[in-house]
Amino acid sequence: MDASGVPLLGDSCGFNLGVLAGLHGLDFCQEFAGQLARGTGADLVTVGELRVRESGRIRVLASSFDGLPLGDFEYELRGAPCRDVVLSGAPQVHSCRVPELYPDGGMFIEEGLRSYAGVALMDPGGAASGLVQAAWREDIGGGLAQQAVAVMQQFAPRLGAEIAGLRRLAALAALAAGPGSSCPRAAVRQIAQVLQGALRVRGAFVAECSAGSPDRGRVAACCIGGRLADAAEGRAVRYDGAGARLPNGWEAVHLPEGLQQAVPQPPQNRDRSLQFCFGYLLRDADGAVTGWLGLLHDRGIGVGALEPDLTALIAARCSQELRRCAARQQREQAAAAQLVRHKAESLGRLAGAIAHEYNNLLASMQGRAELALENLEAAHPAEQHLRAVEQGLRASAGLVRQLTGFARPASGPVPAPCDLNATVQEAMELVPLGCRKGKAVVLDLAEGVQAAHLDPEEVRELVLNLVLNAAEAIGPGAGTITVRTRRTCLDAAERRRLLKGRRMAAGDCLLLEVSDTGGGMGPDMLSRIFDPFFTTKPGGRGLGMAVVLGIVSRHQGGLSVESREGAGSVIRCYFPACAAAAAVQPPAAGRAAAVRRILVVDDEDTVRRAVAGLLQLRGCEVAQADGYDAALALLHAKGPFDGAVIDMSMPGRGGWETLAGLRAAQPGLTAVMMSGFAVSAAAAGFPDLGDVQVLDKPFTKEKLYKALFR
Repeated sequence: MDASGVPLLGDSCGFNLGVLAGLHGLDFCQEFAGQLARGTGADLVTVGELRVRESGRIRVLASSFDGLPLGDFEYELRGAPCRDVVLSGAPQVHSCRVPELYPDGGMFIEEGLRSYAGVALMDPGGAASGLVQAAWREDIGGGLAQQAVAVMQQFAPRLGAEIAGLRRLAALAALAAGPGSSCPRAAVRQIAQVLQGALRVRGAFVAECSAGSPDRGRVAACCIGGRLADAAEGRAVRYDGAGARLPNGWEAVHLPEGLQQAVPQPPQNRDRSLQFCFGYLLRDADGAVTGWLGLLHDRGIGVGALEPDLTALIAARCSQELRRCAARQQREQAAAAQLVRHKAESLGRLAGAIAHEYNNLLASMQGRAELALENLEAAHPAEQHLRAVEQGLRASAGLVRQLTGFARPASGPVPAPCDLNATVQEAMELVPLGCRKGKAVVLDLAEGVQAAHLDPEEVRELVLNLVLNAAEAIGPGAGTITVRTRRTCLDAAERRRLLKGRRMAAGDCLLLEVSDTGGGMGPDMLSRIFDPFFTTKPGGRGLGMAVVLGIVSRHQGGLSVESREGAGSVIRCYFPACAAAAAVQPPAAGRAAAVRRILVVDDEDTVRRAVAGLLQLRGCEVAQADGYDAALALLHAKGPFDGAVIDMSMPGRGGWETLAGLRAAQPGLTAVMMSGFAVSAAAAGFPDLGDVQVLDKPFTKEKLYKALFR
């Protein structure tokens, strides 16, 4: 007998304790179910676990039905006497009338079971984790029912321990087997499922920390009620361990905002919110926090359920998979960056080829248009048409400049000390009048020479693109574009805000700022404005801002963008500063005050004759050559010359080699290089010619005169 005087089943019915003592796991549960059925004459005996406590389903692990095992199956608690056992945690006995008491009892009604006895199985935290039950097709006496309950209670701790052990083994097996895929994301999702099932809570999630922010991150995987909650993935979460600390490394934390709305709420649980959340920090080998595990529940969780061994195992595996996720993300980012570089290189080669041919055509048309204008009588009807042609040529040249922004080689023109203010003013002269219509362009330039290490041609292109982009942002209406220059000190806070140039040295630098009163940009647009060919403007090409980024990068500068919808935009470019005196370029020694005899060298006859015509307008005597050999022959026959205008890209010996040959024959020859797609003297192998000015085709006669007659 036990302490209450009820005879134990083993004493009266031959319950074989010796056999049970040598069994474990499912074998123990099945043997117990069989012996209980035989000893009590029960038609049905089951030992089961709560599959997911809140979903109201029982998974039967062991059973005896009419003397035979039924195998592994599940059934709903709803409408059955076992539901009362689980909810109350107390034994339930019905010696008769089960069909009348539970008319929706499903299996009990179908099989004609009239009597019932059940006992809850508890986890270490005191919550129901399953139950053992017996049922009969006939009414039974109270003594037999009480005897069955007593045996169930006697073996309940052992049955609960065996079920917990099976759950741990299942979790271990699932973790050891892996996700069946090399994808670490799949492994993290599986871990969330294992964690939720092993600890029998409403939900579990895995979050990975944002770089440098151990208390902030995003949900990598979330499992609610045995199912993955895809809507929760990617949600921003925050680790706020303001609650009580629990054993085994867990602590009560605040439920992350937004996560509750992202997970499904079954109808029976809508009145019970996920108000309890527990967190467990994940750390790398150096102790840095890389993420955390989270448990979600609608009522308190017994600390005994947070088993230390299982938690440690899951945490270790989770940390490993998060590291794999991070490594994979880095590889994908590197591969994406490499793909972008390959695309940019391919685009660069294509743009260079197009620019060379197209700019030669534009240069010829530009020169001929200017010659025609010079020879027209005053108020001639054709003048307005030629002016329109000129504007079209300049717009075409701007498009080509944007394309060549991708194609400039890394070893392009070397920045030299120059005045940023002067460069900005030169750039503003290139802004088409049509873009300024209805818009005020304000120049707020710092006083004095603002010396910086710049390539003037590239920075002029940068300013032009920024102003044109600002005009497009304002749209057809009125607005204000402000261009500012300042000498400033780049501090740590500003460096952190840079999109490009975060490694730029702190200290003195020059700031070029272009702001507008347009509609501004939202976060999605801000993240893409520097992508080539991305544009929101009808008919836009999406090249301007990509060119800006490339120019800033080549200058080892910094770039930041400040914008929000409805409040306009501010783009700031930072450049290395230098001493003001260094920006003043003294005239070359021995340079003639007046240049009259000029040699023009270009393999394109139309370009050569157009340039010669512009120089003849200035009163120059011009000789023309179509390449290296002809140029040297003319120099020996008709030289010396006061200056030379040479095309950079010619068949055979190019412009830089031609100039080197001419200077070998006539030292100190003043020269201007012109190109449809420039390559620096240093990159071409002639570093001693780095002082020669390069004119990008097409160019106006004013630019030609300024370069040659300075």
